[in-house]
Amino acid sequence: MNKRLVLCVVSLAALSVATYALAENWKPSPGEAKTFYDEDFMRVDAKSGMVLVRIAEGKPNGPYRNWPAGKGPIIMFALDCAADKWIDLGMDFVGDMGLTKGWRNGEKIDDAKAAAGSAGKLACEARDSLPKVDLP
Repeated sequence: MNKRLVLCVVSLAALSVATYALAENWKPSPGEAKTFYDEDFMRVDAKSGMVLVRIAEGKPNGPYRNWPAGKGPIIMFALDCAADKWIDLGMDFVGDMGLTKGWRNGEKIDDAKAAAGSAGKLACEARDSLPKVDLP
């Protein structure tokens, strides 16, 4: 009985890791050689209307070489496309960073499309077709 329980727990853990890995769909940012964006992460916050984006720069020989396609640390942004402003949501070095409480109240900085690069521009252009979700 204990062996079955251990096998079940290990199987569930492996399944959750595999499911999480499938939830990331890293695409090259248009016109940027070493920058990628997570297509599956892009979404619109239903409460604020801001677009959430995460990008990573490729570092094939760097300390983050175990990330898919050699990506470096992940940088998260909330983009207010209409006002061309952005909120820095931080850098994720492990891959499990979520949104912090009160993230909508962060300082809005000018030039959203420049901050998130072509991935930010793409996100703002695709804003109407992105999933709208209730975020914490």
